[in-house]
Amino acid sequence: MDVVKQTGDQNSFPGTHIVLSSKEIGTTEICRQQHKIPFHKQNMLKEHFLLFAVEGVNELRIGNQFFSLKKGEMLLIKKATYVEIVKGGDALNDFVYESVSFTLKKDIIIDFIKLIEMDDYLAKPVPDDEVVVYPYGGRLQSFLASLKPYFDDNENIKTGLFKLKILELLYGLSQENPRFLHQLINLNRYETRDLMKTMEAHYLQPYTLKELAHISGRSLSSFRREFESMFHTTPARWIQEKRLQKAKDLFHSTQLTIANVCYEVGYENVSHFSRLYKSHFGYSPSETKKRII
Repeated sequence: MDVVKQTGDQNSFPGTHIVLSSKEIGTTEICRQQHKIPFHKQNMLKEHFLLFAVEGVNELRIGNQFFSLKKGEMLLIKKATYVEIVKGGDALNDFVYESVSFTLKKDIIIDFIKLIEMDDYLAKPVPDDEVVVYPYGGRLQSFLASLKPYFDDNENIKTGLFKLKILELLYGLSQENPRFLHQLINLNRYETRDLMKTMEAHYLQPYTLKELAHISGRSLSSFRREFESMFHTTPARWIQEKRLQKAKDLFHSTQLTIANVCYEVGYENVSHFSRLYKSHFGYSPSETKKRII
């Protein structure tokens, strides 16, 4: 197991930022810094993500939803979610900001679910796309505090011990908030989410096939194999045809210029877009606009 220690920017955000990582399990990260000026961060999550607010506030934007995560609260976000976070220090405590976060790989979630007596958890299931902010009490506060010696220790930590600590965390969360367990179960189901739903949601965005495979919960080879088996075409050709049909629809339903339609359907080069359009339909975008007039 690798242990990485990184000190924050002393000029703007003095403090400590340390990550413990395991290829089999995921990562645990502790961040304690001074944020007199709010710090903005955004990224596409590569793994399922648990965030605990210890000091200060996290303002999150997830899709069209906004969340304010304050001291003593946590949330779970599924992987392949685009998240924007603004971190702010506590003005009443020297602008200190502290959080502890965890990324969770599929295998650790499956191992945990196997250990749980499902009859003990009868709470109403959480919808697949719902993000829930949970309070966490003294038991989990003590757990987070118990992690700090691992961050201070420069010696290697055994993967087995790290796994036990993560299972302890998931068990504690499920006991304090039974709905949390249903979120974990949904995450496991999410791994095999509907392929068409993924493609329909993202074909206009500039993702690579590798990124689309990741979003769908598949390896690139499995993604390609399943897609071609289901749709009898390649993902790249399907995306191209969907984009070009969308472009044609926009020409008929809007007054957008050719360049604007090009950018709207995910292309960056107007000449390239026009060539693809003419090859597919037999006439150019400009000819399409003339026919409409």
